Amino acid sequence: MFKKWTVVLIICCNFYVSAQQSNAVFKSNIETHKQQNNYAEFIYVHLDEFGKNPSVENLNIFTNLELKLWRKPENDNENIALLYFYINYAYQLKQFGFLNNSINYYEKGYSIYESKKIKYDIIEFCLKPLSNNYTRLGDSNRAEDILKITIEKAQEENRLDQIISGYTNLAVVFRTKGEVSIANRYLNSALELDKENKFKSKIYSDLAINFLLMEDFKKSEENALLSNKLNKQKELSISVRNSKTLGNCFIHKNELERALLEFEKSLNAAKVVFGKNDREVAKIYNQIAEVYRLQNENEMALAFSQNSLVTLLPNYNPKDIYENPLSTFLYAENTLKEVFDSRAQILTQINKFKEAIENYELSFLVETELRNAYLSQNSKLLQQQENRNRSESCIELCQILFEQTGALSWVEKAFQFAEQTKSLVLLENKELTLAKSAIKNDSLFIKEKELVFNKAQLNKSITLEQLKNENADIVLLSQLTKKREAVFNKLQLLKQEINNKYPNLKLENKFITVKNIKEKLLKKEEVLIEYFDGVNNIYMFSISKEKSIHIETINKTIELQEQISNFLNLFAKERGAEIQNNVTNYVSLGYELYKKIGPEELSKTTIIIPDGIFSFLPFDALIAEKTESTNFQKLPYLINKTNISYGYSASILLSNSNAIAQKENKFIGFFPVFKNNNRNLSELNYTEKEARSIEDEIEGEFLLFEKAKKNAFEKIKDEYNIIHLSTHATAGDNYIPAAIEFYDETLYLPEVYGYNLNSDLLILSACETGIGALKRGEGVMSLARGFSYAGVKNLIVSLWKVNDKSTENLIAGFYKKFKKSGNKSSALRHSKLAYLQNESISSVKKSPYYWASFIYIGDTDLKEKSNYYLSWFMLFGFIIIIAGYFIYKKS
Repeated sequence: MFKKWTVVLIICCNFYVSAQQSNAVFKSNIETHKQQNNYAEFIYVHLDEFGKNPSVENLNIFTNLELKLWRKPENDNENIALLYFYINYAYQLKQFGFLNNSINYYEKGYSIYESKKIKYDIIEFCLKPLSNNYTRLGDSNRAEDILKITIEKAQEENRLDQIISGYTNLAVVFRTKGEVSIANRYLNSALELDKENKFKSKIYSDLAINFLLMEDFKKSEENALLSNKLNKQKELSISVRNSKTLGNCFIHKNELERALLEFEKSLNAAKVVFGKNDREVAKIYNQIAEVYRLQNENEMALAFSQNSLVTLLPNYNPKDIYENPLSTFLYAENTLKEVFDSRAQILTQINKFKEAIENYELSFLVETELRNAYLSQNSKLLQQQENRNRSESCIELCQILFEQTGALSWVEKAFQFAEQTKSLVLLENKELTLAKSAIKNDSLFIKEKELVFNKAQLNKSITLEQLKNENADIVLLSQLTKKREAVFNKLQLLKQEINNKYPNLKLENKFITVKNIKEKLLKKEEVLIEYFDGVNNIYMFSISKEKSIHIETINKTIELQEQISNFLNLFAKERGAEIQNNVTNYVSLGYELYKKIGPEELSKTTIIIPDGIFSFLPFDALIAEKTESTNFQKLPYLINKTNISYGYSASILLSNSNAIAQKENKFIGFFPVFKNNNRNLSELNYTEKEARSIEDEIEGEFLLFEKAKKNAFEKIKDEYNIIHLSTHATAGDNYIPAAIEFYDETLYLPEVYGYNLNSDLLILSACETGIGALKRGEGVMSLARGFSYAGVKNLIVSLWKVNDKSTENLIAGFYKKFKKSGNKSSALRHSKLAYLQNESISSVKKSPYYWASFIYIGDTDLKEKSNYYLSWFMLFGFIIIIAGYFIYKKS
């Protein structure tokens, strides 16, 4: 026995000595190469050293290499060495699951390749894995651009295998975006190119997944079986996917035992081909958990979901099936999100509602990590749509717990979940802009601003060209996509520089509290009403300074949805013909809606945070009392009862209140008029009069006719805190972007996102500036939101095609009242009420079609705050003067 231990000890000692000697040789080599200024060999020695033992622990070899590089590369050999380093480092980071960092180094590698024109297989070793990383994280737009460039490069090099691979990968991206029909088109193109049947098995496997998503289970099963038949090389990765697809088909057919067999087959193969700690293995564990959940074997379901977490989180060692990992273990990985959502569903099924919410919250944390990695607003918007169902589940659970316990904390938590799906992308951009405001003159941010503007311009150009469909210029689109990809690459690298220089600039996932709303946002006689438009129910939250938070559940019946739709349609016809032709119907519908969705108690001021279809409702025009009257002037509109303003979210209103910057009202207005139907746009006959009416109330710069050009708008400085645009506009739809007209050119919504405005108030005196395509989880993609994203704090916008003459009257009335009170919301309300009381306006023109279109989005009394303190200051000064006078007289 002693001899055995002696031998073991000798072996260990020899191993230790050998390791020490190897380490000493490595250190000696790198020191020698540095002394000899041998940049390339210095890099290669590090790569070789890591290759001896590739492990997470040894990633510090790459970290140290980057830190020790003493200069920039000076020739081709050195540039190639640096490229190899970045690509190798990126690959290893991807292997160990560090996708964000992997992306950074692939982007660095691609930047060197492009700038130095290096001969290298950039498609295979950089572009394909880089696009895969973006797809895994959910940044579909970036992945799409990279793959389109990959395909074009492969076509130039006549590499058929890479063209086919590019099509199949692009199909995955479109599938991720939910555009399955486009994904199938790319897969069919790949099939046509694959004359030698080298890729057909994989392509049919992808088609099987797509048909599964389209709920065509017969075709899905057929394609999966065909893929297996064509898999002559018995590639396990393809077998794994097909078994997963078949398992899901069997779930939908309620053949759960067959599903379980397929998933178990897939799991065994996945462990062999991918390794036991791969995300694909974790996904299969989670799918097995789903089968057990459907079989009501909930403990087995939780056990397999726990296996999934252990697979993804190597340091996680749960004591039982109910334990959750620490939040510090989490990272940007979509599979983690899927597992936590799955666990929450299982726990809900066994009435463990609190524990279910805890898992949903972990899923939200993972989403925050993912969102921080995105550069594209569109990718963030796609993620927000996915968030929506989770938020609704959380609100439902909170309501159950409130009913069980009576604890208001559950209502407050439900409100927080509702807020998480309210214009979160807009909020984050605003808060990031605010955080940068003190350091905005740093050259990094100036460069970032230029790149963001360029990206927005390219987005516009690509969108407009794509709208031409079959007439689109393919060559031009390719050039524009290349340019956009180059801008994205620069932005990604710049983002790394900013993060390194300002590590504390990253946004945290902070929850708004009811206490903060009461203390910092609301005043006496103000109520905040927030809607959450769910699949089955509408939730209405009420918060006031004096009372506890209240939640009301409104059953989302077909009847209610039809009533809302019918009410909105009344305002869709030109000149409000539908309202005028049937006033009784309007009054009846307006009153019924108010009873169902209106607040129970009214305050002096009501702040509404709409959601879904509620975003298009003119709450001012709802009928607040039962009436037999059909006289437009005398109807009991809600505007008579309360002053209504709107917000994108309570969090945004609170954020804007923190960013209050008191400054003198400096005005600039654009009034193109379009005399003689310039640019085939109808002349706005009352716009010139609108400009003169405003000029009577406020000083500023008034740009009329040909002076109201787009480039003049682009040159607006921060000094203008009121911007007025009186022109034509369109809301756009899911394909055509919203747009607003200048004298010489159109400004499209994608461009607006690239602007950097710091104005307090923007008045969009034009048609449909407050409406647009509705994105679940973020809101309406309107011009109003675009300008808010660009930095504007408060807006007055329209909900339908407005009348030129009535608009002039309302806007003139607004400025007259605003000049006196400084309260934007109140000024707009008084202008509407004055319009209704104006005897010179005919009764027909007092239809809500003419006056209810304009709404105010923003804070309720920015100017009044300064007036409040100014009044006290003046009163205090007056008292001192009087006291001084009497003291003087007495003496």
